Amino acid sequence: MIASTNGKDIGTFGINKAIDSILSKTNLHHITPHGLRHTHAIMLLESGVDIKTVSDRLGHATINMTADVYLHVTKKTRNRKRFEKYLEN
Repeated sequence: MIASTNGKDIGTFGINKAIDSILSKTNLHHITPHGLRHTHAIMLLESGVDIKTVSDRLGHATINMTADVYLHVTKKTRNRKRFEKYLEN
């Protein structure tokens, strides 16, 4: 899905330009639209949203596609949190 302004598609160049404009006013590093999408998906999964909902939100054809791309990241985080909790005891 391409963002639009006044009913006209702004395209990838326009989206990157908008992101760069916003980031130039902050101390944040550059992130691409794809990076934002990836971060959003991981945050949803790590917060407990079920994979079917995330898959639908991303527009993936199958849950397996979502799982193949994102579940390895959330498993690493989950295992790290378990290890940290173990060390606290």
